[in-house]
Amino acid sequence: MSLANDYFLLYHGISFQKNLEIEPLDILLDENSFTIFALIISANRKNYDKYINLKSFKTLCQQINLKTPSNLNEFHNVQNNIIELIYAKASKDLISTLIESFEYLNSENILNTDGLKKLISLFENKHIENSDLEHVKKLENENKTPFKELKVIIENTLNELKIELKSKEILLELEEINSYISSQKFSIGITGVMNAGKSTMLNALMGREILGSAVVPETANLTIVKHNLTNNAKVFYWNTKEWEKIEESAKSLESMRDFVDETNKVFGENLKNYIRPISRFDEVDIDNLKAYTSAEHSAKKCNLVKYVELGSNLKFLSDGIEIVDTPGLDDPVIQREEITKEYISKCDIMMHLMNVSQSATLKDVEFIIDAVLYQNVSKLLVVITRADTVSKKNLEEVIEYTKTSIQRQLKSQNKDSQLDHILKTIKFIPISGHMALLHRTGREKEALEAGFTLKDTGILEIENYLMESLFGTSSAKGDLVIQSAKTQINRLLEKQIGFNNYELTLLNKSKDELELELEEFNKKKDTNKRVLLSMSEDINYYKNDAKSYIDSLETFLQSELFELQNIIKQRVVNDTRYSLQKDKKRPENTRVKVIVETAIKDGIIDVIRDYRYKFIKKSQTIGEQCEQKYHDLGFALGHKNENFDARGFFADDFKSGFLTSNNEIMINQIIVAVSSAKETKLNELDRKIADIIKSQFKTIEDDIKVKAKKVSSLLIDNFFNTLNAPLKLFEQKLTNEEMTLQNRISTFEENEKNKAELSIALHKNIKKLENIVANVKGLN
Repeated sequence: MSLANDYFLLYHGISFQKNLEIEPLDILLDENSFTIFALIISANRKNYDKYINLKSFKTLCQQINLKTPSNLNEFHNVQNNIIELIYAKASKDLISTLIESFEYLNSENILNTDGLKKLISLFENKHIENSDLEHVKKLENENKTPFKELKVIIENTLNELKIELKSKEILLELEEINSYISSQKFSIGITGVMNAGKSTMLNALMGREILGSAVVPETANLTIVKHNLTNNAKVFYWNTKEWEKIEESAKSLESMRDFVDETNKVFGENLKNYIRPISRFDEVDIDNLKAYTSAEHSAKKCNLVKYVELGSNLKFLSDGIEIVDTPGLDDPVIQREEITKEYISKCDIMMHLMNVSQSATLKDVEFIIDAVLYQNVSKLLVVITRADTVSKKNLEEVIEYTKTSIQRQLKSQNKDSQLDHILKTIKFIPISGHMALLHRTGREKEALEAGFTLKDTGILEIENYLMESLFGTSSAKGDLVIQSAKTQINRLLEKQIGFNNYELTLLNKSKDELELELEEFNKKKDTNKRVLLSMSEDINYYKNDAKSYIDSLETFLQSELFELQNIIKQRVVNDTRYSLQKDKKRPENTRVKVIVETAIKDGIIDVIRDYRYKFIKKSQTIGEQCEQKYHDLGFALGHKNENFDARGFFADDFKSGFLTSNNEIMINQIIVAVSSAKETKLNELDRKIADIIKSQFKTIEDDIKVKAKKVSSLLIDNFFNTLNAPLKLFEQKLTNEEMTLQNRISTFEENEKNKAELSIALHKNIKKLENIVANVKGLN
C-alpha cells in the first residue's frame, strides 16, 4: 500500500481513489512549501470548510501555485497529490520540517492531539518504508532459491504470523498451511531386474544395511521406506481378491503356476490365515524382516507379502523422503509389476539400476521407454552398478550401448522421433554400491585398500543429483508446494488486512455515524443472506451436475475401450495377413508383442486424453456460468485470466497412473493364436483374437473406470472449493464486519480515550502484514 493510501486510511478513515485531474505541483521543495503542505494535509472532513473560506489559506495556496480547493473531494485530490510528492521527493530534513509544522499546528489548536499522533506516525518512518521496498525488489531480482531454503522461510513466516494474528479462524488457516507444507513427501522409486544391485545401493544411500543384499536375489517384495523415529516394519499380505487374480494368472503362465504351486505346498490350509478379504498386515521386528522379504528364506512368506512398509530414523529420510524399492522387473509374479507401476506413476523421481555385466537387457530398455513415454516420468536416473568391476572405457561403452538399444527398440515401435526426448530425460551415473556401503558402514579402510575413495564410488554424485532434483531450484514438486503455500498465505493476509482496514475506518467515526452504519448494515443483511443462499444453491446445483456428468463419462469410456479392443485385434490380424501374403510366414512373436503392447498403451492414452478434454470442457462451461453469476452480484473469482479458464485447474491431471495393468497373459494367448494362423483361415483368427481380448480386457476396463472416476471426483471437489471461495470469503467478511461494528459501538466511550493509539497500532499491524505479503510474493 502506498503512503497516500496509508494517509487516507489512518488519518481520514477512508479508502480514497484519485478521481480528478489536478495540475501537478511545480514548485521549489523547501521548508516554506513543506510548512504549507503540513497545513493542507492536516485538514479533515470536519474542518476543511473553515480552511477554504479563509483569505490567508488562499494566499498560501497561491504561494505553491495551487488552485484553492472548493469542496471536500477537491481537497482530498490535492492532499493525495501532496502526499505522492512527499513520498517521491522528500529529504530527511524536509520530513523533519513537516513534523515540526504539525507540532506547531497542534500548539495553535489547529490540529488536535489525535491527529498529530497519526500524522507523525505516518511520516516519521517514511525512509524505513522505502528501504523495506528496496529489500522486496532485491528479493524479486535474486536468483531462484532452493526449495529447502524457501520452505524454512515460509515456516518462519507462519511462526511470525501466529504471534501477530489473534483471530481463531485465521490461526486455524495458518495451521492448515503449516500442515500442508510440512506433510509433503518426496518419493524416489528404485527399479531394476533381479541382481541389479538395488539393495546394496540403497543400503549405501541410507548408511545402514537394512535391505537384504547378496549374490542371490533377496528383496522379493515392494518395500516402502519412510522416516520414523523408531525403526519398525509392517508387512502387508495379498487379500482374497488379489490372490484369486494370481491363481487365475497361473492358468495361463507357467512361471505363475510354479509360484502358486509352491505357495500352496508350503502353506496348505494355513494359507487362509494370511489371505483374507481385507488385507492383513503384521508388525515385525526389523532384524527379522528377511524372513518376510527374502526369496531364499525357507518359510516362503515373501510369496504372501504384497508390500512392506519400513520405518527408519535415518538422516537421509528426514526431509520427507520416501523410497520405494520395487521387486525386479523380471519378477515372475506379474501382480507385483502392477503394484510397481502404480507407485512409479506417483514417484517424483525414478532410479533405474542396471548391472554393468548385464546392462541394457530388453527388460531394461522396455522399462526406460515405458517410464518416459507412458508413465509420465520427467526425470529418470539410470545407475550402472558394480562399476568397480570394469574399466572407465567399458562403462562408456555400456552407456553408448544402452542408448543404441533404446534407439533400436523405439524403431521397432515406430517411435524413432522420441529418442531425443528420452535421452534428455535420463541421466547416467556409474556406481560401486559395495564400495560405497563399506565407506558408509565404518569399513572405509577396506574400500580405500581396493582403491576407492567415497567420491570414487559414485554415491555422492547420486546424492547430489537426488537432492537437486527433489529440493533444488529445478524441483518441479518443490516449486508447486511453495507456490501453493505462497498463494494461501497471501490470500489469508489480504483477508486479515481487509478486516483491519475496516476496523480502522470505524475508529475514525463518531458514535452517531457508527449507529447509522449499523442500521444500514442491518437493512442490507437480508439482501446479503438471499444473495449468499442463491449463489450457494447455484454452486451446489452445478456440482451435482458435474458429478452426474462424470457418471455419464463412464459410458463414454466403455464405448472407447470397446473400440480399442477392435483396433488391437485389427492390427494383429492385418499384420498377420501381410506377413503370410508377403513373406509366406507368420510374424515373429516379438513383433506381435510390440503390436499388442503399443496398441494398448497408445490407445489408452488417447482414450484418457479424450476423457480429459470432455471433463475440462464441462468444467469450463460451469466455471464461466459461475463467474457470470458472481460478476452480476459484484464478486470476482480472483483468477489470473481475463476470461475463466478451467484448464488452469487441471494442467497436470490425467497424465499418469492409467497404464499399470500387466498384459502378459493376453499377449501370450494372442501369440499362440497367431502361431497357428493360416492365410485361408484369417476369419477364424479374427474371432479367436476378439475372444481373447474380450476376456482379458475386462480387468483393464474396470481399472481405468475406477481410476478415472476417482481422479475426476477429487478434481471436481477441488474445483468447486475454488469456485466457492469468494462466497465463503464474502460470508466471513459480513460476519466479521458485523461483529467489529457492534464491538466498536459497545466500547466507543472506552476506545475514544485512546483512539489515536489504537488507530496507530492497527495501522502498524497493517503495514507489517503488507510487508510480509510483499516479502512472500518476492520469494522465488
